[in-house]
Amino acid sequence: MRFIAFLIFSGLIFAGAARAQAIAEADLLRHIEILASDAFEGREPGTLGENKTVHYIASQWSAAGLHPAGEKGSWYAPVPLVERTPDSYRIYFANKGRGKSVRLRPDEIILRSRSPSFRQSHMPVVFAGYADLERDGLSVAGKLVLLPSKPPEDDDMPDFRNRKLQLIRAGAVGVISVVEDQDRWSRFQRFFQRGSTALADPENHADLEGLISLEQFGKLVRQSGLDAETLLADKDAISIVDLGLNADASAETRVRSYSSHNVIGKIPGTNPKRGALLFMGHWDHFGICRIEDPLEPGKDRICNGAVDNASGISLLIETARRLSGEGQDRDIYFLATTAEEKGLLGARAFTDNPPVALEKFIAVFNADTIALSDNGQEIAVVGPGDTGLGRDIGIVAAQERREIDRSGKADAYVKRQDGYVFLELGVPAFMISSAFADEERLKAFIDGPYHDVSDEVNDTLELTGAAADANFHVALGRYFASTARYPGIATSGEADN
Repeated sequence: MRFIAFLIFSGLIFAGAARAQAIAEADLLRHIEILASDAFEGREPGTLGENKTVHYIASQWSAAGLHPAGEKGSWYAPVPLVERTPDSYRIYFANKGRGKSVRLRPDEIILRSRSPSFRQSHMPVVFAGYADLERDGLSVAGKLVLLPSKPPEDDDMPDFRNRKLQLIRAGAVGVISVVEDQDRWSRFQRFFQRGSTALADPENHADLEGLISLEQFGKLVRQSGLDAETLLADKDAISIVDLGLNADASAETRVRSYSSHNVIGKIPGTNPKRGALLFMGHWDHFGICRIEDPLEPGKDRICNGAVDNASGISLLIETARRLSGEGQDRDIYFLATTAEEKGLLGARAFTDNPPVALEKFIAVFNADTIALSDNGQEIAVVGPGDTGLGRDIGIVAAQERREIDRSGKADAYVKRQDGYVFLELGVPAFMISSAFADEERLKAFIDGPYHDVSDEVNDTLELTGAAADANFHVALGRYFASTARYPGIATSGEADN
């Protein structure tokens, strides 16, 4: 019994010492080496690699003293997913009235169906442009809609995803996206043919979806006496354009449904009425991402994702360890999301079913791709600058002797990370990192190891800035979880448990 008591007492001393100490490069490297090892097989959702990953994160947070905050008192929140891969498809267009068919090159249009099989004839074909259906009361019910895929520059206009959802919920039977960059058509085509994963929510998918190249879109609309460039350039268009065509289409699609998981932990606050704080990062990567080459049987096929994003998860683990047990005022949640690489899906699942009302989150801090910079001084703040929190982030930066990159260049990545899902819903979300302030190293990573087998633990892994960023997130937690340092706005009622 004395020996057991000694172990418990020693563990408490160790935990207390860990909380008091700054996060070092070795602390982060320890987690990255495990998460990005071949044993985790690239952390692809729905695989044995996922099982190992989510268990590791949960066990680390449990050891740090966090409470589980997932479904039914567990660490995990299921995220139902569905993967759709085109198998075969056909589509024919004909002029209304005249019945004259319009022939398109089959390699310049590609389709997949929501269910394994789709067949429908005489679908009216329209061009939706940049119309806001909710605002303009326009009808697309029962129609096949062609939609520009390039996002508009106007921030007040719905982006592609939301415009597509508007069409689907308004009853469009199909949505075909126009790839406006003809030079990139082959890349889009290959990506679409490999299959696509989405949340298993049938309301978010049309019965028929696809892509069409700019060249073939131009040929199609010319049949109606219209010009493709004019249609695509008119960002002020508020009407649905009837192309005077009907379409007959069929598609066979391989559909695979499976479940993945977010991991959610919590440090309970002493005053949860005053809101909550959220730290997050995605745990997933691309798994075994290359087909085995019989000519090179031993060639590396695993996309390990050391920088993207084992490094961000390592930050979350060590930040949680330092903040746990400090008796902060606000609840602090930690979220490791799945399927970020498949379209920010885990983050969307979390916002669809959060453990507390979303408006209770005073701020969200996303950690993604942090292990790039050898500069522990300068940081980029990716996120909104008009929320009022920017001043407070600046206070923390001054206290931590960090300089904020004011160039705004890192904002180019705001829609490519999980925090954007919260921004869409009006929740202040930021990605704060030295990696995104180091433009040269960031570009070298994106042009090189990014989403490749070479993103693994090796001599190029840079953890100087990552350790500084991890300690900065601890400082952010202590500042924003304190009602004395950041009073914020009181919320009504008790936070949910």
